[in-house]
Amino acid sequence: MTIIEQLKKLEQESIERKVPIIGPEKAKWILNKIKQHKPKTILELGTANGYSGIILASEGATLTTVDTSPHAVQEAMKNFKEFNITAHVILGDGVKYVEELAQEKIQFDMILLDFANKEYIKVLEPCLKILSKKGILIADNIDLPGCKEFKERIQVHPKLDTEIITIGNGMSYSVFK
Repeated sequence: MTIIEQLKKLEQESIERKVPIIGPEKAKWILNKIKQHKPKTILELGTANGYSGIILASEGATLTTVDTSPHAVQEAMKNFKEFNITAHVILGDGVKYVEELAQEKIQFDMILLDFANKEYIKVLEPCLKILSKKGILIADNIDLPGCKEFKERIQVHPKLDTEIITIGNGMSYSVFK
């Protein structure tokens, strides 16, 4: 049984409770990228209930995930435990956290942006400072109005090869050159 099949119950509960999750179609796409690139370290901005974090860490990567909601962080930790996921769950502001990481020169092989989409543009350059060479930057919901500037910038950024994925509210898939 795949991790996405195992997450069916959590997916249904999330839909019923209106918890924003990436859903099974995006989950399958992300899981394929994880299997392809085999990232060892992953940063997720926007934890929600842990649905996407479980997928991100399902192949053995070390996950660091950040969210501003104490309730979300608590629920995610419970779900990570249930699915045997090792994650560093941080209650805090994703923008500030990424800026701090950029100062510390910590590197990640993959970063998933799935938090307040108007903030994506603020974390773009700090994310590039912490993304390893050939690292992957994925952003969810890039077709929403708050992501217009981010979406335009990543498509012409000299340090990124970017592909736009047309699933749901859109995603971007960028490889750091």
